[in-house]
Amino acid sequence: MLKKCVIAVLILSGLLLVLSPFIKESIIINLSKNAGWSELTAGEARKNNEQKASFNFDAIQPPSFFDTIQAGIGREPKAVIGRITISSVGIRLPILKGTTNENLIFGATTMRPDQQMGECNYPLAGHHMRRESLLFGPLLNIKKGDTIVITDFKKDYIYTVTSKKIISEMDSDVIDETKEKVITLITCDKPERTKGRLAVKGKLIHTAVHLE
Repeated sequence: MLKKCVIAVLILSGLLLVLSPFIKESIIINLSKNAGWSELTAGEARKNNEQKASFNFDAIQPPSFFDTIQAGIGREPKAVIGRITISSVGIRLPILKGTTNENLIFGATTMRPDQQMGECNYPLAGHHMRRESLLFGPLLNIKKGDTIVITDFKKDYIYTVTSKKIISEMDSDVIDETKEKVITLITCDKPERTKGRLAVKGKLIHTAVHLE
């Protein structure tokens, strides 16, 4: 009996090991679509943006299977402050205040406590997963002239992509404040631990009342 139990545990452990990447991806897809933002109002987003947030870049790492499970259990919809849409590459994600491992599993995260939509430089970070259609992975396919839309559900801020380049993880000045009204999107250049970062820049071309 004991031998059968051990064999069953080994088989189940093996199956979990094989299936864990697919389970993890499925959880991330579900979280990014249902992170408490689909019916968020402008007033709720504004209140969420008034909350304190963590910006611990040194602690950021690719999410493990168990990190993903934990994030799904302890998700915090009060971190959601908006949405980013890039139709040309299939990105439609919640924007969360604070760059943390938990927030990065849900969507795009702000990178400075003082940033404001439509003002100066608005940097956002996102994970690059092995399935390139997840989170910020599609940024590798973005092109100059593509449209980026972010919203706080009161106003839409529309940007056009002006540059796309690989930088070092040490080039932190890309998220600094600027006089120009721009957006900066940051993700790893590979779906693994890497010192390279893909930086996509866009300039604000239009602001409109949010109609959804």
